[in-house]
Amino acid sequence: MELGDINERISEILLAIADFLEMKGENVYRIMAFRKAARTISGLPKRIECKEDVITLPGIGKVIGDMVEEILKSGTASLYEELKREIPEGVREFQQIQGIGPKTAFNIYKITGASSLEELYELVLSDRLREFNELKGKTLEKVYSGIEKALEKKRMLRLDQGFAVYLAVKDIFKSNPYVKDVVLVGGLRRGKEVNNDVDILVLTEDKAKITPLLETKIDSYRIDIKITTPEMFFYDMFLYTGSDSHTSRVLELLGENRNFNSEEEIYNTLGLQYVPPEIREGRGEIELAREHKLPDLISLTDLKGDLHTHSLWSDGTANILDMAISCIKRGYKYMAITDHSGSLKVAGGLTPEEIIEQHKELEMIKDKLNGFTILKGIEVDILPDGSLDTPEEILKELDIVIASIHTNFKMEEKEMTERIIRAISNPYVDILAHPTGRILLEREPYKVDIERILKVAGERGVIMEINSSPERLDLNEALIREGKRYGVRFSINTDAHSPLHLDNSIYGVITARRGWLEAKDVVNTYDLNDLIEVLRR
Repeated sequence: MELGDINERISEILLAIADFLEMKGENVYRIMAFRKAARTISGLPKRIECKEDVITLPGIGKVIGDMVEEILKSGTASLYEELKREIPEGVREFQQIQGIGPKTAFNIYKITGASSLEELYELVLSDRLREFNELKGKTLEKVYSGIEKALEKKRMLRLDQGFAVYLAVKDIFKSNPYVKDVVLVGGLRRGKEVNNDVDILVLTEDKAKITPLLETKIDSYRIDIKITTPEMFFYDMFLYTGSDSHTSRVLELLGENRNFNSEEEIYNTLGLQYVPPEIREGRGEIELAREHKLPDLISLTDLKGDLHTHSLWSDGTANILDMAISCIKRGYKYMAITDHSGSLKVAGGLTPEEIIEQHKELEMIKDKLNGFTILKGIEVDILPDGSLDTPEEILKELDIVIASIHTNFKMEEKEMTERIIRAISNPYVDILAHPTGRILLEREPYKVDIERILKVAGERGVIMEINSSPERLDLNEALIREGKRYGVRFSINTDAHSPLHLDNSIYGVITARRGWLEAKDVVNTYDLNDLIEVLRR
C-alpha cells in the first residue's frame, strides 16, 4: 500500500484540478495536460520522492513538476485549494449522474447552492429543485432520473477498492496478539466486480480483547467484521462467502455439523466436488459438483503473456523495453505491443509512418530479450461506420490487431451493433477489446446486441477480450459464459499503460473464473506457436 499512497494522492489532486478547470470552461489543452499527468503518475511502478521523478515523464513539464513538489511537501497544491474555495469538492460528485458533465455540474451548483449529491438529493426529495427556473428541462430530467443511482454508485466499491480496504484492515490487526487470522469473505472473495461493503472474517480466541480495536479503528460504514473462533473458522468462512442461494443449498444437506478442518472437507462430507469461491452463485454449480464435473478454472499462473499493452509511442508511461522486462519478471513468454492508431489524437495515436518506425525499435531491442517475444500489434479504432482507421496494407503486416471503440458511444443499438460486426468481419482483426465500453460506476455499456456480436465472433474466430483494468472488467462474467456457449475464445489482457498496470491481470483472471473459463478457453495461456496459429486463422 505504501507505493500507491502518495502517487494516488498526487494523481487524485491533478484529476480534481482538471475537473474544476473544465467546470470553469478553461483551455481544453491545459485540462488534457492535467488528466494525462494524473494517468501517468497513477501508473508509475515506483513511489514518487521528488519532482525530478516526474519532470522527465511524457507530458509533465515544469508547472506540473512544481505542483508535484508542492504536494510532496504539504500534502496539497495551492491551485487545488484555490479551486476548492470556488467550487466545493462535492460538486464533482454530480458527474456521477448519467448525462451530467463538468460544466453542467458546476451550473447546478451555481443555481441551487447544493454542494454534494446528498444536498442535491434533498432538493429532489422535497421537489424544490423545480423551483430553480434557470435549470433547463433536460438537466432536471437527468437529475431526477439518475440521482438515486448516483448515490448508490457513490457507496459502491470496485474489486480493487475493496481489496485495498481489506488490506488496510488486515494491517490494523497484524500486530494484535489475540488475532490469529484475517480473511476476506462475501462478494469480494467471490470476485464480484462491485460491492456494497467489505466482509472480513477475524479469527480470535478472545473476542473481548479485540472489541476495543473494532470500535476505535474500523469504519463500519464500508466494513462488516465478523468474529469467529478456531472451532468455527472454516465453517464460518464457507458460511459468509457464498451467495444466499448457494449457501442455503449446501446447509440443507449439511445438517448440524459445524466442525471442519477446511472448506474442502465441507463439500467432501456431502460427496461434492470442491466449489471455488468465484462460482458459488447458485447457477448450477452444486449439480455439477455432485457429478464431479465442475470446470478446472483458469489460474493466474496459466497466463503466458499479455496481448494488449501500450508504450511511450502512444499514451503509455514506459518504453517498450521496460514493458517487456516487466513481463519477463512476471514469468511471461511473450507480449503484444498495441499502441493506439492515428485517429485517437488524445492518446497520441500512431500514423502508418510511426508504426513502421516502432517496428524498427522492436528489431533493435530483440537481442536484449533472451528469447522473450514481442508481437507487433496495434489497437485500431473502429470508426462510426465500422471501418478501421488504419490502412489494410499496414494491418496485414502486423502479428496482432486489436479493434476497439473510443468515440461515438451514444449510437442506437442497431447502428452500434452493425458498426462492431463490420469491424470484426475485417479479416485482419484478431481481438475485440473492452467489448461493451463500460466504465464501472461511471459509464454504462453502450447500446448493442452483444449476443449477436458474440455469435459472429464465435463463427469468425475473433477473440473477445476480458479487459483486466479494474475500472472495466469488460467482458463481465455473464457475457463470458454466454460467449463460451457460442464457442468464443478469450484473451485476458491488462490494457497496461505502465509496468504497474500489468499486475491487474489478477482481476481479469478472477472475472474469467466467475465466467467458468478454463485455461484452454483463453488464448494467452497458449504456447507462442499455438497462439500464432490462432492469430493466423
